[in-house]
Amino acid sequence: MISDNNNQDPIIQEYDPEKAPLLRNDQPVAFRDKSLYNVVLLGISFCVLFSAFSPTQNLETTLNADLGFLSLSILYGFLSLSNFISPMVINKIGQKFSLIIGTLAYVLYIAANIKVTAPTLCIASAILGVGGAILWNAQGAFVIRCSTEKTLGLNTGIFFALFQINQVIGNLGTGVLINHGLSIFVLFIILSAVCASSIFGFLFLGNPTKVDEQGNAIIKEEKLNLKENLMSTLKLFKHKQILLLIPALFYSGISQSFFFGVFPPLAGKNYIGYIMAVFGVCDALGSVGFGKASDIFGRKPFIVLSTLFCIGGSLFAYFINTKIEHNQIGYYFICAGLLGFADAGFNTLLYALLGALYPKNGESAVAVYKFIQSIASAIAFFYGHYVELYKHIIILNSLVVPACILFIIVDKPKSKVMVEAIN
Repeated sequence: MISDNNNQDPIIQEYDPEKAPLLRNDQPVAFRDKSLYNVVLLGISFCVLFSAFSPTQNLETTLNADLGFLSLSILYGFLSLSNFISPMVINKIGQKFSLIIGTLAYVLYIAANIKVTAPTLCIASAILGVGGAILWNAQGAFVIRCSTEKTLGLNTGIFFALFQINQVIGNLGTGVLINHGLSIFVLFIILSAVCASSIFGFLFLGNPTKVDEQGNAIIKEEKLNLKENLMSTLKLFKHKQILLLIPALFYSGISQSFFFGVFPPLAGKNYIGYIMAVFGVCDALGSVGFGKASDIFGRKPFIVLSTLFCIGGSLFAYFINTKIEHNQIGYYFICAGLLGFADAGFNTLLYALLGALYPKNGESAVAVYKFIQSIASAIAFFYGHYVELYKHIIILNSLVVPACILFIIVDKPKSKVMVEAIN
């Protein structure tokens, strides 16, 4: 019931449910459907999952040498191709169940390391490639769904901060267990159980509604069929923004090989856990710091800072390994911190930028990101064991500089970005 400005009799308006907004600012939201709750729970669940997988990946090239590099190359090769089908799976079964299916693939891969044979490890790597694509595409779409333009950087940062704590828990715990004489056989049994336990977190995720800046629900379009979903993903490759971001996305994949395949073995098996724990602390702090700061000051200054961290950390790694006598272990901790901040910056800011570009097409945008990133990782892990350290660093830094420049070009004001993203 409302009145006009002349204090006449009240005008009675009939309530039309078809015109009522799905969600309003004054409408209470169930606790489990609140965005912050879901972002935090998602981050914690990923932290548990990767507390098991990260040390597995870090140990892979150390324990299994050539087979370890081959395994990771297969993993990222299948992950890249699977990004074309993962949005269809997520669209069909939903984000929550997609997260659970992806987790089961990680459990299988870790369990394959309990007693390593070439056939089982390679098959498990291929399965994890498919499952990993589903998991990460569901994660990216879920965070975008929980965010508005103003909160996307913070939510992305919160997720990656909680997620990257896995590097501390997993690597520190693994380092302690190995140095206390625990066998590799028992270690991977424990890691398999830890990975499986993350499923409980996914079961308690709510059902947040994507809203605009005013708090009104954004109505999701009708679900696309498989062909339409695939075409929706492929069409993004025609967008100018995606084409310009290819070097940044490719760098993010090459960097994963350097951070988790090339760098960890430099200090030796007994120190990997402790050094990568420092990497994880800096990655976590950098994620939430870059995420929140980018919401206030914009993304451009922090992508430049992340680039400087990458260049500095990688060159320092080479200097330690070749110029310092006896490769003093303490320097590797400093190097790990620099690389951790570099990883945090690019991960957080790339997700935030893609979320700003494609707020209603999160699954497809993340699929393109993971496709390019995984191709780069697969290539890098394939040649990783055969390339000298200085060549790795040349490749890494020859990509990070143009990646930074093109990121800055794409990161335009919101109005211009949205116009070009639609065209």
